[in-house]
Amino acid sequence: MKNSRFDIAIVGNRLAARMAAALLAKQGKRLILVGAPGCPDPWQHSSLFLDKLLATLGGLSQVTPGQAFQVLSRRARVTVHREVPLAGELQREFGGVAQALVDLLDGLEKIGRQLELLLWEYGGLPGQGLRAAASWRWLCLRRKLPLNRLGVPLADHLRQLPESAAEWLSDLFQGLSLQPLTALTVADGALLWAHARHPTGIAEEELSALLHKRLEQFHGVEAGLADLASLEYRNHLWTVTLHSGGSFQAGQLVLGDLDGELPLRDAALPLHPVTPSQQLVTTALDGQLSPLLESRVIAGGALPLRMVTASDTTGMTASISTSVLADEAQIRRQLAPVLPFADYSLHGKASGHNTLRLPDPSAAAPSLFKLPIGLGSRLWCTDETRLLPHLGLGGAALLAWTLVHQLNPKALANVS
Repeated sequence: MKNSRFDIAIVGNRLAARMAAALLAKQGKRLILVGAPGCPDPWQHSSLFLDKLLATLGGLSQVTPGQAFQVLSRRARVTVHREVPLAGELQREFGGVAQALVDLLDGLEKIGRQLELLLWEYGGLPGQGLRAAASWRWLCLRRKLPLNRLGVPLADHLRQLPESAAEWLSDLFQGLSLQPLTALTVADGALLWAHARHPTGIAEEELSALLHKRLEQFHGVEAGLADLASLEYRNHLWTVTLHSGGSFQAGQLVLGDLDGELPLRDAALPLHPVTPSQQLVTTALDGQLSPLLESRVIAGGALPLRMVTASDTTGMTASISTSVLADEAQIRRQLAPVLPFADYSLHGKASGHNTLRLPDPSAAAPSLFKLPIGLGSRLWCTDETRLLPHLGLGGAALLAWTLVHQLNPKALANVS
């Protein structure tokens, strides 16, 4: 690799970075991905952009049926699945208030689908600058997307409902986003609900295997993140030096994981705008779960918290995702209605991150339409945990397509 030259170097391999790497390699870009193993999140919903990505990379065999999940709030238990009439679930739990809930959720899903289609037509998220903002606004006006409503706090809509219904909706969106409800806008809620109602799903292990296979097939190069010694921009090229003694140059540098200590000087990197999540895993739960419990559950309460159960060689265990600010006692209290008689221990799952920068817990999620994807000097960011931490797999796919459009717009012209 010594003195090699690449079109694009991607440092860090979050999901958005790996998706962008596979797409750009398929388009003929000479590319290197410098990364380290990450920690997959078993809670995944598909989206329009992920469907497009799978179709482009020939990965439709990875598509799975959409999985049901339950939302357990203090006063209601509702199952969400395409084959379960949601109106009936809500009617059973909320009676005369149910229709207001159905109308609100149907309205959000409609906006979410419309927003996805417009973002696809636009080529991903709008870039920075007045011209990009103006062109995006014009497209929204032409397609009659209510742009003035997208930035309204989602919590404002919930205040119009009775307490029990508002509580359930708050638990729903906090569980989907792993953020406080106060951090979310209508645009965030619309995309989260549209993704949750998507008819298909995806297993991240199979997706990761596909991305690795396509990167290799289209002659992308991979290197270990631990070998990275320095990143320097000079003479309109990025020079990357490795601890092993080699080095290479790249015309564009993409930062795909900002949680590690990158050897990058004088670059204004996006800070965590909202509270990061943590993942934990329980010891074996065999024989301790209610047969009425779905494998995916949002546990309502003050914390954003969700759980996925699965069997492996050690038995039935649960993966817990929640705020990094939560301690074990808080997590156990909120899980008590879900695992009322279970005897288990909680252990942190390795994430591969060296550092964690904590934000103001009251901060709002970043605006979808003002993300710092381009950082100047042929430097880009595509770390979904910094830019779209609340949108999960759907946000990662959206970021990947946005970056690809920015770096190679002509290549997407014929993608339908």
